[in-house]
Amino acid sequence: MDTRVTHLKAIHYFAVASKTLSYTKAAQELFVSQAAVSQQIRLLEEHLGNKLFYRAGRDMQLTTQGHILAEHLGEAFSLIEKGLDRVKAEPFAGNLSIICPQSFASSWVMPKLWRFTAMHDEITARLLCCDYREDLRAGNADIDITTEVDSQKDCQQIKLLETNLVLVASKSLAESIKFQSIDDLLKCWLIQADEAEFSWSAFFTEYGIDTNVKQKLWAEVGSWYMGISAVKAGHGVFICPEIMIQDDLLSGELVHVLPQLPFSKRLTFYMNYQEFSPRIERIKAFEKWILDELAGVTVDPFDHRHQSLKPITGEH
Repeated sequence: MDTRVTHLKAIHYFAVASKTLSYTKAAQELFVSQAAVSQQIRLLEEHLGNKLFYRAGRDMQLTTQGHILAEHLGEAFSLIEKGLDRVKAEPFAGNLSIICPQSFASSWVMPKLWRFTAMHDEITARLLCCDYREDLRAGNADIDITTEVDSQKDCQQIKLLETNLVLVASKSLAESIKFQSIDDLLKCWLIQADEAEFSWSAFFTEYGIDTNVKQKLWAEVGSWYMGISAVKAGHGVFICPEIMIQDDLLSGELVHVLPQLPFSKRLTFYMNYQEFSPRIERIKAFEKWILDELAGVTVDPFDHRHQSLKPITGEH
């Protein structure tokens, strides 16, 4: 260990005395005795082998070495203050960054986020749409919404919701094929996300059907968002989380195919955040808002009267 850092107390006393040019005033500012200031600066001078102050009549002045040290300490304490400001708890107002899978962000979070920003206009919410995990300790995001059950190290994880997996197709494709039995699925492309437990193989296995002959009908996409886009364009049937397509089902743009054949698999979303984040007040405000939204209860941000929303499909 660098032995110079063992004189931090004396350095602090000197930094204050170099500004006041008075041991008495420095002692008052530090809430210690004048003798304590004098003793610490004497110890520092002995360690450095140089005088830091000299008397000119009744006044105290910095020596050349004292001026040099005071200048460097001013820069050092400025950096320390900036560092402390960056890690201490921030005020309620400010930025809040949320990382979220693109499909969930575009289909559910973004259409509702205006209510959060209207309720808390002092918070600037920044929604980052991506399908990878961000280490929250790196400080690039404050909240990570994910389907992975494991919490990041030093982070708190809460369960947001569970949603059913449903088979969906475009309205035009559904009217063309008129899906009535599981065999009708062989008449079009079967689109799936690249997750084995939510694959067509898992679906057919659940209903005791050999899937080897159906391999040529499958198309795999890298995200739920891509699959939803594909079926909206009429390219096939997709196994999709119901929460992401509720508005599309209500509008009739997408159709629930073979609802009599439910998929037992369910998708769960979690919210991760650092318990000791400097932005914890903003994070807690967002947590309360999103849980209220998922429960189907919200406060109108303009008239603050409680309103009941249509409950989403899923549990949390």
